[in-house]
Amino acid sequence: MLPDILKEKKIKSILIQKEEYFDAADIKKNHPDLKIDVSQVVIFKKAEFIKAEHVALLSGFDHMIKHIFKPKK
Repeated sequence: MLPDILKEKKIKSILIQKEEYFDAADIKKNHPDLKIDVSQVVIFKKAEFIKAEHVALLSGFDHMIKHIFKPKK
């Protein structure tokens, strides 16, 4: 996904060694329409960050699976 799209969605970001990373926890909590590649998450100062290229929109299949296996509360 393009970094500009994530910025439009007001996802928190940080520069690490001149590379822009986005807050993985913010994406998980506030953007249920997005998914992240958890194998690409970077931990920096006890927080999880990910590059925009490892963030994608949920597909139709992802939506179906998400509704079948709803998280327990």
